[in-house]
Amino acid sequence: MSNPWIVSETSSLRERSQSAYEGARYGRRLQTWRPTPEGPNSINTNNLTSLRNRSRDMARNNPWIASAQNNWVADEIGTGITGRSAAPDKAFRAAANDLWKDFVKECDADGITNFAGILAMMVRGRREAGEIFLRFRDRRPSDGLTVPLQLQVLESEFCPMEDTDLSRRIKHGVKFDTIGRRTHYRMYRNHPGEFDGDRFDQLADIPADQIIHHFTPLRAGQIRGIPATVQALIKAKDFDEYDDAELNRKKTRSSYTGVFTRPDYGEEDYKFDPFTGEPLEEFDDAPVTDVQPGTWMTALPGESATLFDGDKAGDGYADFIRAQLLAIAASLGVPYEIMTGDMSAINDRTLRAILNQYRRLLEHTQWLYTIPQICERVWSAFIDRAVLAGKLYAPDYLENRKKYQSSEWRPDGWDYLHPVQDVQSKILQKKAGLKSRSAIVAEQGEDAEEVDRQNAEDSAREKDLGLNYETDTSATSNGSGKDKSEE
Repeated sequence: MSNPWIVSETSSLRERSQSAYEGARYGRRLQTWRPTPEGPNSINTNNLTSLRNRSRDMARNNPWIASAQNNWVADEIGTGITGRSAAPDKAFRAAANDLWKDFVKECDADGITNFAGILAMMVRGRREAGEIFLRFRDRRPSDGLTVPLQLQVLESEFCPMEDTDLSRRIKHGVKFDTIGRRTHYRMYRNHPGEFDGDRFDQLADIPADQIIHHFTPLRAGQIRGIPATVQALIKAKDFDEYDDAELNRKKTRSSYTGVFTRPDYGEEDYKFDPFTGEPLEEFDDAPVTDVQPGTWMTALPGESATLFDGDKAGDGYADFIRAQLLAIAASLGVPYEIMTGDMSAINDRTLRAILNQYRRLLEHTQWLYTIPQICERVWSAFIDRAVLAGKLYAPDYLENRKKYQSSEWRPDGWDYLHPVQDVQSKILQKKAGLKSRSAIVAEQGEDAEEVDRQNAEDSAREKDLGLNYETDTSATSNGSGKDKSEE
């Protein structure tokens, strides 16, 4: 026989647990809020193409979206992310670095830019369309390249989102093996949006080791990328249309100053100037009196002039605009001040706090996605082709491939916000043993070995010319900045 107290208490606990979280209730306030439980890929099936097209449209036409995208690309890539070999063999390392300097100049398959330009295109594509592809294109030795390899940037449209065939383990244009590894990307031979007469309806299976798929995975198991503009699209579009309407309203309203009234009009009186009696010019079939600025009017007996009040419909407009742009900037991950260029409401302390957080977000993206997805894979492919082509000597390459492919990367350094204070801080960090000199130099996007070589060459040249600069490293002791002769 069941215990009625237990049954009653169990029912009570179930009821209480169902209402423990307000966000999970379906009462009057939340009864229409029923979000989809779909997975990261099913939810993109019917949405990603529209999101991508709308995001591209906003990047073309919306000034705020365009500004945010341009600033993000410039801040994440700067003048380039510099790569260097970290192989244990010093001779191999030096040869690889020299070869890389030539490769980055000729690596673009389209012959338009260099490796830094390719990185900028990749980041822009990831932000704007959610993803972008890079294909390794092997070349013949007779092509005369430093290394027989070039890189081809392919927009996300090349890999059709709608291409799904579960019987062949194809999901959203990507083919998988039995354990879930990507084996091929299904791609059109030409961009499907280019109407130049070429056939693009045939798909080719490109091996996954020849493709770099650059995107930000937001959920586990996500196959395709989502535009960074997704949360800003509706607000940016509505705000842009409202701003245009407000501007047009002010423009059309500015043409009208006031009206003349009189107790009694003749049938044709409204067609003549009340001052001169001359016929009035017509605007949209309505007679209009044109008065020059600063004119004092003299009306006829019984006439009066009623001037329109100042345009007060835009009161609070600046605050409203700022609130909308703050929301758009937040959804794009770009500070309002950087997106708009408006620094009027901040001081140098708040600017430093804003830049510190913004730079942390940029570094997060650089080191979690851009460098591992693009830079390191391109370097590995570059070393493979260079060794196979006999441009780099590595007799035990097959046994120690990972060591030879080891690399290190330095994003473009940040400019100092307070040059004197920032440099002094780095000097104190080094003296206190909190950071090495190599690490400090690397933060500026430079290589410590290259800086040392340049300093040695400068010192030797200054000595030969009989110069004595305060920055002469050979004339200082213990890093104090004082000449030895002054101690």
